[in-house]
This record gives sequence, C-alpha cells and structure tokens, in this order.
Amino acid sequence: MLERTNVNLVIDGPPFTPRANRLKDGLKRTAFWPVISELTSDFKVHNTYLKPDVFTDSVEEYRSMRRVAGLWDVTGEEVVEITGPDARRLIERTVPRKLGPLKPGKSLFAFLLYPHGGVVEDGVLTMFDEDRYWWVGGPGPAEVWLAANATGLDVSVRSYLDQIHLCAIQGPQSREILKQVSDIDLDAMPWFTMREGRVCGVETVVTRTGFTAELGYDIHVDVDRALDVYQGLREIGEPMGMVLCGSQAMNIRRMEAAILNIGAEIDWTTNPFELGWEGMLDWSRDFVGRDALAPLRDTGPTRRVAGLRLDSTTVAKTGDRVIDDGDEVGLISSAIWGPSVKASIALAMVATPAWEIGNRVAVETAEGACEAEVVALPFFDPERKLARA
Repeated sequence: MLERTNVNLVIDGPPFTPRANRLKDGLKRTAFWPVISELTSDFKVHNTYLKPDVFTDSVEEYRSMRRVAGLWDVTGEEVVEITGPDARRLIERTVPRKLGPLKPGKSLFAFLLYPHGGVVEDGVLTMFDEDRYWWVGGPGPAEVWLAANATGLDVSVRSYLDQIHLCAIQGPQSREILKQVSDIDLDAMPWFTMREGRVCGVETVVTRTGFTAELGYDIHVDVDRALDVYQGLREIGEPMGMVLCGSQAMNIRRMEAAILNIGAEIDWTTNPFELGWEGMLDWSRDFVGRDALAPLRDTGPTRRVAGLRLDSTTVAKTGDRVIDDGDEVGLISSAIWGPSVKASIALAMVATPAWEIGNRVAVETAEGACEAEVVALPFFDPERKLARA
C-alpha cells in the first residue's frame, strides 16, 4: 500500500489538509524529471507541473504507441483521497452518475457538478473499500469542491498531487510489457478496475484506465520511488518497441477517441446534457446540480458537443467559427489531423439543430472556409474494442 500521512485541520466542518500554496511554489518538476529533462526540452505545464510535450515527433510517437506501446508522464493528474465512515455519502452527494457498478477494486469515469449544473471536473473514481475512495482528475478544483460539500459528514478529503505521481503505459503490448515487471495478475484485470501490487519492485496502485482509449494502465506511485518504476519500465519496454511519448501524441489519440478535455470541451459553463453524458445521471437520488438539470430532461439542451470531419486537409484551430446556413452555430474547441481516420477532425459545441449527424456546415479557418460534416463520435474505434482488449 502507498504510504499516506493524514494530518487534518478541521475548520467549521469540512476537513482540509495544510500544504504549501501552489501558486507560490511556481512550476514544479515531476518525479521523472531526471530522465525526461535529458531527452527533451519541449515541455508544457499541467496542474503546476512541467510535462514533456514531445520527445521526437508527435505523430511518430503516436504511431509507435498504436503499434506497440507508449510510456507517458501523466503527473498533474491529481489523486484526491476521500476516507472515513461517510466517504460513500460524500460520493453520492457530489457524483451524479449511476454508482451501481462501483465496488471494491472498481473504477468509473465520473464527474462533479456545481449547483447550477455546470461541470467542476471529470475524472476517474476508484473504490478501495467503503471507507476509502480515490478521485483522480486534472487541474480542476476537485479537492476543494469535495471538501466544501463534506459539511456534517465524518470524512477526510486530501490531495496527494505532490506525493503521488503517475506514469501511464498505453498500447496493444502494454499488458505484455507490464507483466514482465509486476506481480499483479493483469490477465484477470478487466477494463476500469484497480489493483494494488508491485511494479518494478515498488508498491503501486494500478488502474486499467488511460486517456488514449487503447489497452493501457495508469500507475500511481509514491514520489520517492516513482523514478525506479519509470526506469524499470523503460528497461523492459524499449527493447520490445515501447517509446516515450509526450502530451501531443496523447492529444492525437484522445481526439480520435473523442475523449473530452477539461479546459477545451469541458468547463463550468457546460452541463452533462451538452457533453452527451445525460445517460449516466442517476435521477433516483439527490446530488449537487440535480435541480438545475431536471428541466433539461424534457426540453433537452440547446447545444451539444459535435464531431466534425472536414473535407479538406486543413486543420482547424481552437476558436474557429462553425457556420450553418450563414449563421454562427458554434466554435471549434479541439482539432487535429487524425492519422488513423486519415482526416482532419474537430470537436465543437454546436447549437441545435446543427449538431445532427449528417448535417453539412462550414468551418472558418485561417486558410479560408472549409466544408465539414457532422459525424458520429468517437471518430475511431466506436465500440472501444481496443481499450477492452
């Protein structure tokens, strides 16, 4: 089990854990920095951490991952631990999705809502037991929001952003590579499950999840041993064809899979109906945001995330306008050239009824207007067969 130190300061109800002010800490380096900094100088910032954006070429990294496997530094995905006798009650209060499948050792895609129905953050919710859960999300304020809603509950909420770092191995050979260095029975580990075990001789928490929609695993490890895991995976994986990958390669694959991204498709102004998540909502119980969303059960949203396939090789940019019959109906939120679909693809929040599949629209790019078709999502592997392999 990963080491945890819980020293809680209770301030008028909700539990908080003292820690350094992130804004005063400046940019931080992940546990994998000693290796990564020697191999690339191309970085991005994610949730206060410098992360590799590209090592060699983003498309080649993507292709290598699709053929064999890729290894990512995904630190900045924040582990927020919820513990205590009322942990389940806090989850039921703040997580609006159906929780029936959530059992010990199980993970779920989930999201948190504000009272007005907008999304706080999406992430992976994992259950260890009735008294302990992990929320693993990105740069959203999940820790603060969960703690703020813990009033009256016997529960502790604590972030391990600076104590637990993550690496991810993704791709069709990721299971075979991980088998070489882990005591976990990976063959008996279905999609969206969690196991505790050793990787490269180090205690870890492994979830069969990832941001690529490929077969893959997220590995959570204490900072002081994280580099041992990363190096051990390199030593085994690289001779088998695994490559180090940056955030650009992951973005290509997440776009083909139409995995929505906070800060792009998702923010506090978007609701589950607009994001296509309405089927997950559990209307049989109360949750934060329920009253605001209830009217949409009958009326439906006035806009929705749509997938666009451009007729041109031009790649759109964030903020490009989507035009339908002369009127602006939306803005591009993300766009790439999709190597596996061999097309220029984009995601956009589009007004009704322009989001309907088969509708023809125009995208105003820097190179001029491009015709595009609204297509079904995801763009590639719609049944998620690769991730379920």
